[in-house]
Amino acid sequence: YESDGNGGVKITKATLSDTVTSYDIPNEINGKPVTVIGSSAFMNNKNLVSVTIPEGVTTIEDRAFLNDESLVSVTIPSSVNSIGEYAFSECGKLESVVIPEGVTIINECTFLNCTSLQSVTIPKSVTVIGGGAFNNCSSLESVTLPENLTSIKYNAFFYCSKLTSIVIPDKVTEIEDGVFAYCNNLSSVTMSENVTSIGNYAFMHSGLKSVTIGENVTSIGDGAFSYCLDLESITIGSGVTTVGA
Repeated sequence: YESDGNGGVKITKATLSDTVTSYDIPNEINGKPVTVIGSSAFMNNKNLVSVTIPEGVTTIEDRAFLNDESLVSVTIPSSVNSIGEYAFSECGKLESVVIPEGVTIINECTFLNCTSLQSVTIPKSVTVIGGGAFNNCSSLESVTLPENLTSIKYNAFFYCSKLTSIVIPDKVTEIEDGVFAYCNNLSSVTMSENVTSIGNYAFMHSGLKSVTIGENVTSIGDGAFSYCLDLESITIGSGVTTVGA
């Protein structure tokens, strides 16, 4: 561990024995509060099944729990306001996660390849969902996007093959490239009138049956609805001036 620079402690590396399956991270070390779970601190702990992060921790850095392949349960306290890139990526047995209020960005590939993730709670404080954040969360059946969300980055829900419906909040203006590609069971999507562009391959290989594109959409990217084999009807608003190949 090391100082966090503010009187607290940052855990830099946790070496757990193979027999440790459940671990409660201490809330203080040598009388100083633990505030940061450092980059790659718990990475590649193959036998860790559950972990509890203590109240007082504010930051989970990049790759903190990357490839903890047995991790089923993680408790994130309300004090956390920052979760880094790839923080829980490749945790293939992680079943559910509650992201605390105060987190504003779900970073790039935070939950990439969490193939058992069935439930995720995204708080209303989140404004950005980063690129590939839930890429290949192939067990995720439903997700409620918060009303303050302004941006869903490329491939954010790529290959979320059990996702059946999605409501995109009013403040989102762009559906970026590949956001819902290969969501094979996604039969319903609700977009607000504020959406102005739909990116390349945004809904490719999805299960959409009907699509209404609002009057404010001006561009539809290459292959945005390609291989949507269940698509029966599509209504395109009068504002569209560019349609990709």
